[in-house]
Amino acid sequence: MPNGHEFRATPIDSNEKGSFKQADLDELLEGVGQGFTHVVIPANRNWDSIRTRLQFDCRIHLARLRQPLRDLTWDILKDALHTIVAMDEVWLDKFCPKDLRHPLLLPPPVFATYHETAEYWRHCDAYSAERFPAAEKLLEDVDRHHRRPDGQGGRSWLDARNRRYRVDPAGHARSAADRDNSKSFRFCYEIPAGFHYDMSEDAKIDIDGRSQTLTHCNVTPWGFVRRG
Repeated sequence: MPNGHEFRATPIDSNEKGSFKQADLDELLEGVGQGFTHVVIPANRNWDSIRTRLQFDCRIHLARLRQPLRDLTWDILKDALHTIVAMDEVWLDKFCPKDLRHPLLLPPPVFATYHETAEYWRHCDAYSAERFPAAEKLLEDVDRHHRRPDGQGGRSWLDARNRRYRVDPAGHARSAADRDNSKSFRFCYEIPAGFHYDMSEDAKIDIDGRSQTLTHCNVTPWGFVRRG
């Protein structure tokens, strides 16, 4: 692999089309928990289960290979991997969060956007270099529409429902992965153990499947909510 990159294969037990088995998924998730956040999948495998589990955590590429898996050689796969790495190096520079104030860490299931910023997480998870400029412009729009003074001498995120999200440095929202010493990522950025937002303002929000009205709660980048 190019300098600065490490490759890990997750073998599957069939050269035919079909769904990933649980053992395949478990091995892949273990690798992600160790920092392998750029996932490449042969295009003729069922990848919905991986997308459902890892979308917006990792980069998930479908390798556009013309050969059947049984005819795939290392040279062909290596060329495809190098092409993907070259794209993702640019993506990392332009979009990967550099700190906890980055808008891509806000929780899509909870944070309400405006029409101008709708689905910006999906648009920034771009897999074509031609889409990068529009995604960069969209991030600027997110900052302009949602980054607001918080009345405490700083700035924090305000969504379209006037719910304010402040980064909480306390780190007390530890997940099961944190307790197992497994790393968690959002857009390939490692999330510190226990990281969450303090969300304030009166709001109706779902907790454990029930709608509740709260004035304050803790929200993780994945949209998990608990009372503050």
